[in-house]
Amino acid sequence: MEKIVRKSAGVKFESDVLDFIDRMAREQQRSRSFIINAILRWYSKWLLEQQSKVEPGKDQPVIRL
Repeated sequence: MEKIVRKSAGVKFESDVLDFIDRMAREQQRSRSFIINAILRWYSKWLLEQQSKVEPGKDQPVIRL
């Protein structure tokens, strides 16, 4: 398993985003950092899945009517 290194990053959130993160943190009984990291990890995996579905330059079947 890859070792996780924690680094502080000064980030400013808009009030609605911070409200959402705080609400999720309370509901999940986790820290803001945990919630933000989990969301970004999920999004990263989702992007990779989307990119692997259709790779540019590959021959894709074309349906013509």
